[in-house]
Amino acid sequence: MTVTKTPFLDRYTTNETQKIAKLAHFYPIYGRDKEIEALIVSLLRRSKNNPVLVGEAGVGKTAIVEGFCQAILQGDVPKELQGVNVRSLELASLMGQEEGFIPTFKAILQEAIATKGENLLFIDEFHTVIGTGGSERSALDAGNLLKPALARGEIQLIGATTLDEFHEYIETDRALERRMQPIMVEEPTPKEAIKILEAAKVAYETHHQLTITREAVRQAVTLSIRYIPSRFLPDKAFDIIDEAGAMVARKGQSSVTETSIATVFQEKLGIPMTTLLKEEKQSHLELEKKLKERVKGQDGAIEMVVDSLLIAQAGLQDLSKPLGSFLFLGTTGVGKTEMAKALAQALFDDEEAMIRFDMSEYSQEGDAKKWIGDAQKRTKGQLTEKVKNKPYAVVLFDEIEKGAPEMYDLLLQVLDDGRLTDSSGRLVSFKHTVIIMTTNLGAQKIIKQTELKGPIDGLNERDAKQFLASMMGELQSDFRPEFLNRIEGMIVFNLLNQSIIREIAQKNLDHLKQTLTEKGFDLIYDEQLIDYLAELGTDVKNGARPLDRFMKKYLLAPIAKTILPLNDEGGYELLVGVEGDAPSPQHRFDKRKISVQVRSKKAF
Repeated sequence: MTVTKTPFLDRYTTNETQKIAKLAHFYPIYGRDKEIEALIVSLLRRSKNNPVLVGEAGVGKTAIVEGFCQAILQGDVPKELQGVNVRSLELASLMGQEEGFIPTFKAILQEAIATKGENLLFIDEFHTVIGTGGSERSALDAGNLLKPALARGEIQLIGATTLDEFHEYIETDRALERRMQPIMVEEPTPKEAIKILEAAKVAYETHHQLTITREAVRQAVTLSIRYIPSRFLPDKAFDIIDEAGAMVARKGQSSVTETSIATVFQEKLGIPMTTLLKEEKQSHLELEKKLKERVKGQDGAIEMVVDSLLIAQAGLQDLSKPLGSFLFLGTTGVGKTEMAKALAQALFDDEEAMIRFDMSEYSQEGDAKKWIGDAQKRTKGQLTEKVKNKPYAVVLFDEIEKGAPEMYDLLLQVLDDGRLTDSSGRLVSFKHTVIIMTTNLGAQKIIKQTELKGPIDGLNERDAKQFLASMMGELQSDFRPEFLNRIEGMIVFNLLNQSIIREIAQKNLDHLKQTLTEKGFDLIYDEQLIDYLAELGTDVKNGARPLDRFMKKYLLAPIAKTILPLNDEGGYELLVGVEGDAPSPQHRFDKRKISVQVRSKKAF
């Protein structure tokens, strides 16, 4: 038998089959049997027999090719593919060669054509064949050299690229697209990723000369999903395992544990260790307490939200849907947005884990493209990108009734399937999000009901059912029944009376005291100030907003004027009180005002 010499293939490509034969124990492939089988079937086709693996960076496209090489070595492939050498080629390595890119690439192709059945090219970053090697004076590039050989069936190859680049480069080149068979490579699930890491950790244990515990593997997957959303499994988890191994080996320790993994995240992202190592599950009372500390006067609403979320936490609901979905109904300023912020803090340890959309910005026909992106304009989706980059979040749709009808169609998909497909064809999961929609619809009904029978969450069962039925009737004038029926909880917020406004005033003063303490000032005040703020800040129909405005004008502004001229060293007391007389039968004018006095602690 004549052996064909392949000097260019030997020089410019890596023989993956031989490499894996020498180091098979370093290339354990798990969980990609379906994709490897699809690759083999594609190679056996009569036409369009050039598979291109399409998936996000880090999901394991190269690992699938390595798995295919293992199948060849183990004889688990049809006779047509037995003994084939998979040759990986990096086009970038051909740039700057003395012979020039085009002559070198042409020589590689000629050798691959001459040894078809013996050598199979694998080109990672396959989209780079478009344009690579071309110049202003010549349209000849790698793609134009490759297409005639593919069209005649003289050569077979495997490609790999990302979804965006496949759409942008391969699909737009019809001649090339007709010859390629896309094989979609999805990101493995967390369970699959854990098994992949368990199978592959021996390579890292050998390299770092230590052991990696199962808990460390689980922690690497769990925390990388939560805190590195812009990258993909299993690659991002492997990176964390590798870095933890290097760190532990540097310290002379013998085992990578879940604490080692948490330390990597603490050092890279500045996340507190207590947050990283805490259990995800919270007790009913813990969650309720956290929410009630921030949201005043809405105990009934809080209990309904907590009950719904605990069902999800216990795994008793459809795991593909969001953790919870709620429609908050109430007048302005009663705490609907504050509840969303409090939930983000309580569930995800970060108030910034709230993604907010003002629906008045999405009221026009065609605005749905703002959420999912526009393929023609190559714009990314505001909703899909934010959730992709922050998958553990509370997603707030403020004043939902102001959105265009097509926005509800997208929300219907989120509520029903727990996912959306963006303009690139990428699926974005919402299963770790809490969906909250707010509306002022029915505000007058809430005011009238409260005037007649008191707080909404204090109604007896019969009255509550009648009231909710009347609210549902009002909602159906703006929303389709199938949309409303997908929402897990319709929660009506109470109006805020003076006693609740007093609690909010106390909470605001506590926060102000803490802020001033950090600046070196001690805030001293009495109960009279709280009563005054509650009295002047109460407006039942407008919630807590009048209190905020009153405090800014009559408390925060005078304090700011007092402390700004002082030096930055602090060491002062701020004495805040109420002077003057309240209205009485003798005089109907309110002569009270807030006074702010400052004194240095050094005087004592």
